[in-house]
Amino acid sequence: FYPQGGGQPADAGTLNGAAVLDVQVEDGVIWHMLDQELEADLAQGTIDWTRRFDHMQQHHGQHLLSAAFERLYGLRTVSFHLGPFAATIDLAATELTPTQTAAAEDLTNQVIWEDRPILARFVNTEELAQLPLRKPPTVAGPVRIVSVPDFDHSACGGTHPRATGGVGVLHLRRWERRGDVTRVEFLCGG
Repeated sequence: FYPQGGGQPADAGTLNGAAVLDVQVEDGVIWHMLDQELEADLAQGTIDWTRRFDHMQQHHGQHLLSAAFERLYGLRTVSFHLGPFAATIDLAATELTPTQTAAAEDLTNQVIWEDRPILARFVNTEELAQLPLRKPPTVAGPVRIVSVPDFDHSACGGTHPRATGGVGVLHLRRWERRGDVTRVEFLCGG
C-alpha cells in the first residue's frame, strides 16, 4: 500500500478483510492502520484500485501541468495537494491570464493524448546530474526519477500510470492569487 506523502494520499483497501484506514511511513517503516486487529501471520492485501488509479491520474496530471507552466512561462510549482474532489498546484506567480492557463492546459492535454511512456527508475548521482530536472531532489543516495521523454523529468516517489494517456484529460477549474503564489485547481481522468 502506498503511504501518504509528497502531496499524495495513502492507498485504501483491505488486509485479510480488515479495512486499511491509513498508511504512513516513519524511519523507513511502512505501517498500516486497520479497523480491527489482524489474527494471522500472513496477510493478503487488496488495494482499492479505483482510488489508486484516480490518485495516479491526478498526480501525474500535476507533473504534466507543472512542466507545461514551467516550459511555457518559466512558472515554478512550489506545492501540490491532492484532495478528495480536486487537485491544486501553487505557482510562483502573483498573476495568471486566461491565455496562459488555456495554453498550459492545451499543452498538457497534447502530451496526454500523445500517450507518451512514463518511465520510473532509480538513478545514481552521475545520471542525475545529466537530467534537466524541474526541481532538485531533497534526498541523498539513489533517486527515483519519473520521466516523460522530451517533456518532464522529476524526482518522485509517487504512483503514476504507465503512459500519459492514462491521465485521461486535464481540466483547469479555476485559479486565484494567494499571497505571493497563484493556486490553480484542476481535475484529471474521465
